[in-house]
Amino acid sequence: MGKLISRRPSPALIVALLALAVALAGTAYAANRINGELIRKHTIGGSKLKRNTLTGVQIRNSKLGPVPLARVANRALHTYWAVVNNPAGGSNASQVRASDSGISTVEAGGLVTVAFPVSVAGCAHLAGRNNAGTTAPGAGFAQTNGSAASPRAVQVRTRDDTGANVDADFHLVVVCP
Repeated sequence: MGKLISRRPSPALIVALLALAVALAGTAYAANRINGELIRKHTIGGSKLKRNTLTGVQIRNSKLGPVPLARVANRALHTYWAVVNNPAGGSNASQVRASDSGISTVEAGGLVTVAFPVSVAGCAHLAGRNNAGTTAPGAGFAQTNGSAASPRAVQVRTRDDTGANVDADFHLVVVCP
């Protein structure tokens, strides 16, 4: 009988096993019962969240900081444009429509100068042969250049498909930072 008594668990081991069982049962119960509604606001830090588990529904946009490259995207750009009718004959280019009422057009010697209400010296500009209507434009291209006479102007020269100067309609786009 002495051997049987020595194999009986001690009261401390029984208490430890009982405490372990209660702790495991409580954890399992909590894991099944706790959801987002039971968690108080601002009690879980971001470092304790599993990556890629939050969606846009859980995130308040007003609390987010700027995206690293957003400052480049948020820079205010201003775009000006003009549609110019320049029929053959010289000195008779006319603006058909434009993005701003302060844009004006003057032709001299086959070169059309489009003036803007602000400086466009640091802007990008591009012109293409086209017309104000819906008919197909003639073959050729348009070249742009900043004006040496005014920082508020862009000069446009139209050419045919052989590269010879020709009076022709064009569209001009200027994008400024």
